[in-house]
Amino acid sequence: MVESSIQPQGWGRFSANVRPKWASPVTIANNKTQDCCLPEPKRPPIPFKLPTNPIMRVRRPAHELAQDVEYVNKYNLAYTRMKALPDDDPRSFLRQWHTHCSFCVEAFLSRYLNGTATPYPLQLHFSWTFLPWHRMLIYFHERILGSLIDDPEFALPFWNWDNQLDPTAGQVPQIFLPYPAGSAFNNPFLHEGKVRNTNHLPPKVLPLDYNAIDEAAGVVNTPEEIKDANLCMVWNMVYNKVSAQEFLGGKYNTSANLGAQGNVTVGESGGAESLHNTAHEWVGMMNNAQFPDNEDMGVFTYAGRDPIFYSHHANVDRLWDVWQTLPDKVTEDGTRTRKEFDDVDFLETEFTFYDENQDMVRVKVKDTLSSEKLGYTYQDMSAADRLWIDHKPQTSRPSFRTTQMAYSPNDYPEVVLNANNTIGSTPVCFKLARRPPNRDDLKGTQVKHIGELSEGLLIEKVMVPEMMYVRFDVYVDFPTANMESDVDKSDYVGSFTHLPSGVTSMKDVTAQVPVADEDLFRELNIRFSIGTALRRIGIKDYSTDITVTVVPKFRPGDENKTITFANLKQEFC
Repeated sequence: MVESSIQPQGWGRFSANVRPKWASPVTIANNKTQDCCLPEPKRPPIPFKLPTNPIMRVRRPAHELAQDVEYVNKYNLAYTRMKALPDDDPRSFLRQWHTHCSFCVEAFLSRYLNGTATPYPLQLHFSWTFLPWHRMLIYFHERILGSLIDDPEFALPFWNWDNQLDPTAGQVPQIFLPYPAGSAFNNPFLHEGKVRNTNHLPPKVLPLDYNAIDEAAGVVNTPEEIKDANLCMVWNMVYNKVSAQEFLGGKYNTSANLGAQGNVTVGESGGAESLHNTAHEWVGMMNNAQFPDNEDMGVFTYAGRDPIFYSHHANVDRLWDVWQTLPDKVTEDGTRTRKEFDDVDFLETEFTFYDENQDMVRVKVKDTLSSEKLGYTYQDMSAADRLWIDHKPQTSRPSFRTTQMAYSPNDYPEVVLNANNTIGSTPVCFKLARRPPNRDDLKGTQVKHIGELSEGLLIEKVMVPEMMYVRFDVYVDFPTANMESDVDKSDYVGSFTHLPSGVTSMKDVTAQVPVADEDLFRELNIRFSIGTALRRIGIKDYSTDITVTVVPKFRPGDENKTITFANLKQEFC
């Protein structure tokens, strides 16, 4: 059983080792359990080395590969052989699925580099580990598949759901669906027995602002509405995230306020993770009482059981590559270079994976930051990417007040401000106090000039039940925003989506974390980039306080639940 870990600044970083006694099964709805523990290595772990003069693998979009008979059949054959491996082989499909399950549902306690345990459950979502860890998950997955069919150039397809140029790109790719009887295509593993929402098959297109409540009520958006919303969502969650913290996520080390409570795991998702959650939810069995866990894709426990998971994450990984190349048209100076954290705790964070030789390999984040150095690249999709890069949200109504007016509830006679720091089932407004940035805000940001800072809205210590699906949209200076409000507007600044994970049963680790299953929460910081939106609606004076409107879109059946948080504030990064 494999375990990754975490260390405080000055002591060390994430690491990994074999700690079977700390692993525990995962408990999900109706008291079902899933043992995701991995087999122990047969040999001592080895350090990862970047390949020298690698054969470059080229990942291509799934919607284009769907008509390539040779590729589809080869892809299916690789998975068929992976499935046929014995369960105790870490290359087997069962164990590939379990790798994601093990490290993404708090099934382990983290440890220090010296081998001693921390009191913190391990979670590789909701932080700066999300992109590097998933990059290496599919990197080794791809290499294993290629080795099983003796093809060193084999590359995974990517589900190009951000592509609004080709109307088929955002559909569940045909490669994961049955072909007509009698055709030359042979892909049974890619679709047989997979638990997916049949209401979302082609010609349906993934709406990145998907709302389960609207769907249950029979609301149907037009193709043009879906396209505009999708462009806006990708622009907001990728292009508008100019700093590493906004795009990759918050720090994850034991100096990052991980909390002392055993029933809480904490973190801060970046734009890439928040954007990717919608596809998980949409492919899974949302709104289906027979599948209360929203499996497969809609819950961390089962997501890796569907091969579309790896194609989905290949596109998330591709967007990371694209993000690195984007210019800065977000900050006031417009001169900021996008780059990953240079924090040693980030760079020295260490993960373990099994490779194509069944060896356990230790990988440090510093070796994951360039896909080209890892030996793979992506087919150029710049024409489609340009649509969301150049997207301009529709013009909003003028600001509710001039930039000269000081904040006062009297300026908004129709607004009732919430003073209880709670988010329920109806839209709620909060006050955001603002100030100009100063040199103190530069600390830890990787920039030297105040004009390169990105202004953000930070909602701190949001307490989310681990088994609750949560979504809410956020608007600035739009106190009347509601469920029908369009996201493709200048005053929309982003969405937060939380997927239920399949909660860890802590019965085997009560000495370290005494927690009742039903009491597990995530304590999350949620960040929204607001500078561009405020300038677009005419609020250019930092002394102008604003309203923030949160529009919750909870899962049907959760309408009476309440989310609490500690604080809502302005923060620069």
